[in-house]
Amino acid sequence: MPPAVIVVIAAVLGLLVGSFLNVVFWRVPRGESIVRPGSHCPKCETPLGALELVPVVSWVALRGRCRSCGTTISIRYPLVELATALVFALVAWILV
Repeated sequence: MPPAVIVVIAAVLGLLVGSFLNVVFWRVPRGESIVRPGSHCPKCETPLGALELVPVVSWVALRGRCRSCGTTISIRYPLVELATALVFALVAWILV
């Protein structure tokens, strides 16, 4: 497999891990489960659909707002996802 493909796969995996880290960062300090309920708007508690769970892309598509209530979604979410993707990609690049 070409090194560039490995780096891209690592970056995508990093986006997914970053998305999970956001869940952990939000819920653990509040004593909430990281499993249930599923991802939802912290203000109106509307469950997020599958397309709203796509790292970075969904935040950009929704212009950083909840589709139901319009509350602002912190830029921290895509930044954590992108930073994690970058770290994964850099590690893959160094190792291949």
